Amino acid sequence: MSNVIFVADFFREDGVGGAEINDGVFIDFLKENNLLYEKRYSSHVTLEYINENIDKTWIIGNFAHLHPVNLALLTKNCEYYLYEHDYKFLANRNPIDYPDFVAPKEKLILINFYKMAKKVICLSKLQQDIFLKNMDLKNTININCSLFSDEQLNLLKGINKIPKSKKNAIIDSSLPTKKIKETEQYCKENNIQYDLISHTDNKEFLKILSQYEKLYFMTGHPEPTPRVAVEAKALNCKFIAPRHLIGVSYEYWFELSGDDLIEEVRNIREKAFSLFMEYFS
Repeated sequence: MSNVIFVADFFREDGVGGAEINDGVFIDFLKENNLLYEKRYSSHVTLEYINENIDKTWIIGNFAHLHPVNLALLTKNCEYYLYEHDYKFLANRNPIDYPDFVAPKEKLILINFYKMAKKVICLSKLQQDIFLKNMDLKNTININCSLFSDEQLNLLKGINKIPKSKKNAIIDSSLPTKKIKETEQYCKENNIQYDLISHTDNKEFLKILSQYEKLYFMTGHPEPTPRVAVEAKALNCKFIAPRHLIGVSYEYWFELSGDDLIEEVRNIREKAFSLFMEYFS
């Protein structure tokens, strides 16, 4: 029965980033199992639309464009799951400035929205722990990783044995949380030669990354599951980052690399899908 509405600010076809690629794998799963009623931009969710679909199950990804009045109606009247990509219980979505990532109580927002969710689905133990330390939620689960499709995993497997012809890379990004200038400064201070790499198409970006021995990544927030960390290790590229800020570095599988990591990420996805079938079918 197609009964699930997936809400997000943007979708995979908008070409935004890792969260949208992750959501796309989730949405494809819902479609393939005849569970998806509709995917809808958060900015297009209205009071009328919610009232017309009170009986539906809602999955809510990023929701910066969801109007507070509509958010309140969802909280009161709907069954919904939060598929969390960061930390939206803070206005800036980033707890990095607080000791042990625990914000003062007066800084917390949307507490009731999180507490009333059927589940808050987290992508790593670090992310889940930050939620628990800040709000003491009883409804969180950790699915251990971002979701990767077979196509994505098979691409990684097909190019991860290419001999590395280049040394060090830094992702060229305009996002302030990616700390590109700081990463460059670190490399310069340590006499590390590097290339800035980027591509608007994820497949082409991975082909570029596969040529490098190391990827330097100095993030500016506790990353729940940076896909690029998984991708780099799957490509047998060493991932150099402040480990305490990398969510997947706390996971049982993070010491794996190459084909072993790829197959474990595939297993993690299948376990998550089995759980989703319990929730949504």
